[in-house]
Amino acid sequence: FIGGMNVAIDTTAGERERQSLEPLLINPVPMRSIVIGKWLAASAFSGAGVALTLASMLFALSRVPLRQIGIELEIGAYESLSLLLCVLPLSLFASGLQIVLATFARTYKEAQTYLSMLILLPMVPHFIASVSTLGDAWWMLLVPALGQHVLLTDVLGGEPFALLPFFTLIVSSTLLSYACVEVTAQLFKRERIVFGR
Repeated sequence: FIGGMNVAIDTTAGERERQSLEPLLINPVPMRSIVIGKWLAASAFSGAGVALTLASMLFALSRVPLRQIGIELEIGAYESLSLLLCVLPLSLFASGLQIVLATFARTYKEAQTYLSMLILLPMVPHFIASVSTLGDAWWMLLVPALGQHVLLTDVLGGEPFALLPFFTLIVSSTLLSYACVEVTAQLFKRERIVFGR
């Protein structure tokens, strides 16, 4: 939710504030294609942020003597790849949602304010899980952030990586992301949104 945030803001509210959004939208290109480009750019930065965060976490954990304090945690290449694959679909949804919300903002700073509150969204399942058990019902895989929490808990618990829950997570995240793209494309057709009035 942090890696692609600045790109999502800059390609929506930032372009409106610089008055470069209107010239972009009058080009003879389908509105959906323009929004998909913005979404994919933000998703690429978000995915890179996920990969860098995972790599730095694994490096930090390799430097800590966990066995000396009684913790058995084995994260090899298989588990690392599984963790990465579980979280990457969330970057698609995060970028789509960020683009929709930043579209409503008139300025870059206003969009930053909106999206800074959105950063709390992926933390909610972890907060709830620290107080009570969430279980592992199938519908949880359809909810972004919650589905990732369920799969990450399984992977870190030593369970084998299951393909069906992973594909369910990919499909739900992609469909919700595309819904965000469609909403943004419809918003860009409104004069009030383009001109920020």
